[in-house]
Amino acid sequence: MSPLQSILCFGVAWLVAAAAPDHATAQEATAFVAKATNICRGCVLSGASLDRRDLTGADLAGADLRGASFSRTILRGADLSGANLAGANLKRRDLTGANLQGANLQGASFHRAILRSANLSGADLRGANLNLAVLTAANLQRANLAQALLFQIDASGADFRAANLGAALMGSARLINAKLDGADLTFADLFEARLTNASLRDATLTETNLYGANALRADLSGASGERAMFVRATMRGANLSGAKLQQADFFQADLVEADLTAADLQRARLAAAKLFNAILTDTKLQGAIMPDNSVHP
Repeated sequence: MSPLQSILCFGVAWLVAAAAPDHATAQEATAFVAKATNICRGCVLSGASLDRRDLTGADLAGADLRGASFSRTILRGADLSGANLAGANLKRRDLTGANLQGANLQGASFHRAILRSANLSGADLRGANLNLAVLTAANLQRANLAQALLFQIDASGADFRAANLGAALMGSARLINAKLDGADLTFADLFEARLTNASLRDATLTETNLYGANALRADLSGASGERAMFVRATMRGANLSGAKLQQADFFQADLVEADLTAADLQRARLAAAKLFNAILTDTKLQGAIMPDNSVHP
């Protein structure tokens, strides 16, 4: 064989080898759509009909599922890590224990979906609709939930540590025992949210709305942000030690037995607030409006 023939043969072999993975993936996609397999890692399934499929434990990691339909599809324990589900309609779907780590879920709808114990860590959920979804014990660490809809979610025991919840709408959310340490809740709306025993250590609360929230025994130590609203919030036994909440509004808030040690509440409004047995050691209250409507010097 001449040198030129050797080079040509090598080039053809290289091209075949390079194309093989794509060919294999295409074959896997065909087999998956034909219901011959539930394994299709990295497959392009955009626009595919997956209606009425039982995809329990399916492996769709890295798959492109944009525009795919999921009517009555079961996705319990499915691996969707790194998948592209932007704009997907997953209303009322069962994704219990599913792995959605790092998935693109921008604008997706999980209205009334079951995401109990699901892994959504690092997922992009910007603008997603999770209203009335069940997220108990779910992992949402470092997830991006900016401007997401989370009205009346049940996220008791869920982990939102270091998540971006900026401008998220979380009215009446159930967040009992939830972890929100280091989360960014700037402009978030938690109107009448239930945060009993929740942890918000070092969270950012700039202009966060917690009007009427139940934060009984919640841990907000080290939390920071200006103009947060705690009007009529129940915060008995809450820990706000070291919190920096200048100009916060605690009008008629219940802070009985709360720990405000070294908290910075300068220029805050504490008018009609209940501070019975609250710990005020080294609390900064300069310019604050006190429960009797006097201004602290």
